[in-house]
Amino acid sequence: MTGPFEKLGFKAGIEIHQQLETHKLFCNCKSRITDNEPINTIERQLRPVAGETGEIDRAALFESLRKKSFIYNNYEEESCLVEEDEEPPHDVNADAFKTSMQVAKMLKCDVPDEIHFMRKTVIDGSNTSGFQRTAIVGMDGFLDTSLGRVGVTNVCLEEEAAKILERKEDKVVYGLDRLGIPLIEIGTAPDIKNPSHAREVAEKIGMLLRATGSVKRGIGTIRQDVNVSIREGARIEIKGMQELKLIEKTIEAEVERQSSLLKIKDDLRERQANIDKEVLDVTLLFQNTKNSLISELLGKGKSVFAFKLKGFTGLLKKRISLEKTFGKELSDYARPYGVNGFIHTDEDLGKYNLTREFLKLRKNFDCTEKDVIGIVAEDEDKAKKACLAILNRAEKATEGVPEETRVANPDTTTSYLRPLPGKARMYPETDIKPISVTEELLKIDLPETLEERKERFIKLGLSEDLARQMVKSRYLGLFEEITEMKINHSRAADVILNVMKDLKRKGVNVEKIKDSKLKELFKEMDKVPKESIATVLENLSSGKDLKESMGSVDSINIGELDSIIDELLDKDLIKKEGKEAFKKLMGPVMAKARGKIDGKIVAERLKRKIEELL
Repeated sequence: MTGPFEKLGFKAGIEIHQQLETHKLFCNCKSRITDNEPINTIERQLRPVAGETGEIDRAALFESLRKKSFIYNNYEEESCLVEEDEEPPHDVNADAFKTSMQVAKMLKCDVPDEIHFMRKTVIDGSNTSGFQRTAIVGMDGFLDTSLGRVGVTNVCLEEEAAKILERKEDKVVYGLDRLGIPLIEIGTAPDIKNPSHAREVAEKIGMLLRATGSVKRGIGTIRQDVNVSIREGARIEIKGMQELKLIEKTIEAEVERQSSLLKIKDDLRERQANIDKEVLDVTLLFQNTKNSLISELLGKGKSVFAFKLKGFTGLLKKRISLEKTFGKELSDYARPYGVNGFIHTDEDLGKYNLTREFLKLRKNFDCTEKDVIGIVAEDEDKAKKACLAILNRAEKATEGVPEETRVANPDTTTSYLRPLPGKARMYPETDIKPISVTEELLKIDLPETLEERKERFIKLGLSEDLARQMVKSRYLGLFEEITEMKINHSRAADVILNVMKDLKRKGVNVEKIKDSKLKELFKEMDKVPKESIATVLENLSSGKDLKESMGSVDSINIGELDSIIDELLDKDLIKKEGKEAFKKLMGPVMAKARGKIDGKIVAERLKRKIEELL
């Protein structure tokens, strides 16, 4: 059942981006995020260039207007001349290419006879070269879901972008450790029926990727972008969703936003609202202002510019998505120019001590009570560009919902990021030779399905519930590595799926525990009481080694346990109640032994002591 979303003409497709656990895509550097200090830095500015169509992509042109410089941190083992764009890319990493082919076949895609890498223009600084290398390895596949078949338009193999470390007013600092990590991108057709269906599709694709055993895990290693539209709305690309649980609410918020914007469009047309794009320098009017923020900005040599939104009164305070107003929506378009927002007459001007100034502005602009006046205070160039950006967006509001790329916020609303990119951003990569897809390549073995793995895990001793959870877990790869170890696999699975999850809820950063440390722990797990395993994991997360982590646990041996039991045995109680005395004695014994020795061993020893007395 799709319900109200079908009536709204809802359409959605999803893009999954998953990092692979191999060396980098075009060099032999290590694919990992490092905490080490950089060995050097480089600084660059990027410019847009025409793509294969001869046109400059609108998203690239927009990014160039920011006029930012980019600083790149270079690392000893995680980056090289390839990441710096000082050396051509090496041959494509064979393991990453094999995994991408497996994924294409698992999704029943058609594979091209030749695979060509393309350059995708990206000048937000996330790539030193000004483009991202990407290749289509599969097309026209599908994924079966509870609401029918969802088309898979493409499976791509591409390089990950650099990671933002710091934002400054006119500069952005990036780390080159993430740049070049192999990335599989899977894009679906707009066949998704509703928000919960989007989550199901993302979850199924995620499970399919984990089945390869070649993907990274952890926050930031997989991202979901969603394309959403409703009838009379527009295609909106929402980027940056890293958690499955946020997909549904983010899509619902976007549907609400588009529905609200369509109502605002109708209101504006009924009011015959229009935008004349006149921006006035009104700095002199604010020379004696009582507003402390504007006064401070003027003291730094900033200017104040004003504009009019004819027929917009009351609409800027209208809620369009959750708690986000239309005024805040307009503010998003000013931020790329270094402006945090604007002050307008739909707000309580009294709290800003600006009532007097805005009365004068109304006269200057020959306003009626139906018109909104807005001001921006900043450097002249920034303020004028921000005002024009707001006016241009307000003008589009009279037409409906503009196509654009937006970024997901933690509260599940979205904010304007940049225009929606077009076809002009792509052009051929001349430094990488095409890969011929031979019959031998197409015979590539597919990984074991998750259902097959689940049955294998059950044979290892896991319950059906634990096995089902494990095949969905992002720790699946780690668990596969320990299946050959002679350990209690069921207990190891419980530690991974339950104990670590509980610790994470309590704020313990279990992501910091390296796989090698967990494997060491599983080998020694029979020496750690069940009640103490959480303490050991918490110690490991703080950087301690296994020996130190286990040494901090106050454990006891069988002899010490027997002494505790002997001390607490109530012979009269045992004579009176027999074996039933166990229930009353177990609590006091565990009070002294809990966390020091396995509870099962405590129960066994206590029962034996009671039987000896009887």
